[in-house]
Amino acid sequence: MTDIYDLIAIGAGPAGESATELASFFGYRSAVIEKYRPGGTVTTSGGAPTKTLREAALYFWGFCEGDVYGLRMAAPPEIATDVIRKRTSSVCDLLQKVTAENIAKNKVDYIQGTARFEPGGSVVVSDDDGNHRNLRAKAVLISTGSRPFRPRNISFDIPGVCDTDTILQRGRVPKDIVIVGGGPVGVEFATICHVLGARVTILDRGTRLMPTMDAEMSACMEELFRKWGLRILFGSTAESIAAKGDGLQVKASTGESLLPDTVLFAAGRSANTDGLGLEAVGVDLDSRGRIVVDQSFRTSADGIYAAGDVLGPTLASTAMEQGRLAICHAFSIPFQGTVDPTPVSAVYSMPEVSGAGLTEAQCSERKLDYEVGRADLALTPRGAIAGRGGLLKLIFLKADRRLVGVHCIGDIASEIVGIGQMVIRCGGTMNTIANMSMNTPTYSYAYKYAAFDGLRRLVSSETETHV
Repeated sequence: MTDIYDLIAIGAGPAGESATELASFFGYRSAVIEKYRPGGTVTTSGGAPTKTLREAALYFWGFCEGDVYGLRMAAPPEIATDVIRKRTSSVCDLLQKVTAENIAKNKVDYIQGTARFEPGGSVVVSDDDGNHRNLRAKAVLISTGSRPFRPRNISFDIPGVCDTDTILQRGRVPKDIVIVGGGPVGVEFATICHVLGARVTILDRGTRLMPTMDAEMSACMEELFRKWGLRILFGSTAESIAAKGDGLQVKASTGESLLPDTVLFAAGRSANTDGLGLEAVGVDLDSRGRIVVDQSFRTSADGIYAAGDVLGPTLASTAMEQGRLAICHAFSIPFQGTVDPTPVSAVYSMPEVSGAGLTEAQCSERKLDYEVGRADLALTPRGAIAGRGGLLKLIFLKADRRLVGVHCIGDIASEIVGIGQMVIRCGGTMNTIANMSMNTPTYSYAYKYAAFDGLRRLVSSETETHV
């Protein structure tokens, strides 16, 4: 017996969930197949648990960093570990439950099991009991996500050697941790571990933290790390790890030997394409095992689409848009959707780092004539009240003052950037921001400071040119 659907999504993460719900809304019989739990990485090992851990760390940071009020605790109490673990588990359970309920509410069939393509395009689902179910659909969306990259020369069977999926199972807060990778995830965990009292060392092959972010934001974070006593070893990685006593011995590529109790690998992710039987249906992969698609998210196989992290690391919100667009194309659904053309990213560290649009480096590469406006968050009323600093940076073109980039480091930077992103999307200028009325005291009021700073710089440079 073969069950016939209009759409099958393999993977119940953001892309698969949004795609099947949209298809169902337009009357197409849809099913989503999930190997693990509803919501994918967002509700199991990535978004929800790590961000919940971050919230807990922020809470304790309020006790540890008490300079504003003259109160200070040396370190968060050890009892906090169990509280954090229970809180993280309850958040994951809640979001998984909500995801499952949304899928059911939208009349999408939820099928638990492991999916694999068979020659001819049918999909076989195997459950934990060894039962098999054959499915066929007019369109199939592959949205199986990604997993942390594990170097082949490192054994993850050694206690204390973790990736971002297993670090939360460590059972205790590390006292001394080596983090391999200075990208967004590595920086997030570095700040969390520091706040919870751990000694932190970062190994990174590159020359700066968070290389995809604006260089000035990266420099600000690096300065904070050095101020806090976190070690950053650029041009290095872990060549070998062995158990030593109650801890680990890490041989860095620079020749240095480190003795932490925990090692976290946070350097890249691999697409979950193994075991799907993609070769049986002719789905092409690139050299890194990621699925190749066109602008409509079609693969090289007829009727098969892909979205989300199987194409390369992306935000959950972007994966959702990709899934919807793929289905709109597959069924000619007249739904006016598009993947946001304004690149946006966020690092949920402490403080947060976020950006949308172009960086200064990208402007230089494109030979754009631009200017920059900045605002020190510590000098805004909200920043002064909170006792927190940070930087808001606006990048705009000199010719028409059009905003092309917004970048921020500081409290709730990921939310503050949304204002600038909207201005960019609407073709707004620095005058647009300067003329806006904003609440104060708020961090968003920093846009006014940054806009006037940029306009003053522009007028000053124009005056110098004329002179």
